[in-house]
Amino acid sequence: MKKDFVVNVNNLTKGVSEQGFGLILIVDNEHDIPYTLISEAPALTQMDGITVESKVYKIATKIFSHTPRPQEVAIVGKKIENSAEMGDVLSTEIENLLNELINSQKGDWFFLTSTTNDNVVIEKLSKWSMANEKLYFVTTQDLSIVESIESSNTAIGYHDDEGDYLAEGLAANMAVALPGSITAKFEEVAGSKPSNITLTELNQLHENNGFSYIRQKGRNYVSEGKMTDGSYIDIILGSYFIKFRLEEALFLLAMNNGKIGYDDTGIGMMVGEVETVLKIATRQGIILKKDGKGVYQITALRRNEVSKNDVANRKYNGISVKATVAGAIHNSEINIDLVLEEVA
Repeated sequence: MKKDFVVNVNNLTKGVSEQGFGLILIVDNEHDIPYTLISEAPALTQMDGITVESKVYKIATKIFSHTPRPQEVAIVGKKIENSAEMGDVLSTEIENLLNELINSQKGDWFFLTSTTNDNVVIEKLSKWSMANEKLYFVTTQDLSIVESIESSNTAIGYHDDEGDYLAEGLAANMAVALPGSITAKFEEVAGSKPSNITLTELNQLHENNGFSYIRQKGRNYVSEGKMTDGSYIDIILGSYFIKFRLEEALFLLAMNNGKIGYDDTGIGMMVGEVETVLKIATRQGIILKKDGKGVYQITALRRNEVSKNDVANRKYNGISVKATVAGAIHNSEINIDLVLEEVA
């Protein structure tokens, strides 16, 4: 369905609600499960055929292990026979299942995970996530797949233990945090153990914009924090936060007022909503703050600067924003000179 208010952030172009923004979906290919929201993993064992050994149960347990824990996780499934031997069939069936969710307006979730990490499925879901504005988190045991995927909407973690579900656990970390408040690198993932990976393999993984789970200085943590195109996970999350919240704010502005007048007052109302969202983004650490204010510029065309055709069609595309991202420090080098004489 075409949206009335569209916000484009960088290359981001179907939004989710504020509630859905932190919701993780698990797609299961081993059981038939109608779209369901659960508040704890044991609820899955009440469903036909699911046990504590099922992959969907283990992933849900991983996600709910994070502190603070997500309030809910979304589940959907379709049992696909002999799926391990049919990557193309499996990926197509999962894609069709996801399309059915979107078409039936059950797409109010943002993070996508799956019980299969078949390479063909990873490639298909990576493309699907980009097209449908979702973030796909997947753990692989195949280092080569990371090199073949380049997407701002896909995060791939490597772990030699197929039951660790590192990336799916990281999705929980990112889902419950305020966008802009954390970076994926250095995150501790509940229940994960350091991966068995050589330094050479880790460096190559980082070059291909993947991540793993390592131990240094007595602490376990996520080794890098990028999507497979090199974009930082927190930056992509922050961009989508601004986009979705502003689309929501403009929609509610139209819903809650008799009309948005096509004049300086109406345009000013829209600018006010933009300013409000940008201030929130600044407080959360998405946009750079300087001297106590967000570093951004808002420009808006007056009615007489808009084409007559746009006025006649009640279309206003006259607002533009430039904002500086806050970013984060991931590396540092400090030089220290030790000298014999007393330092003044």
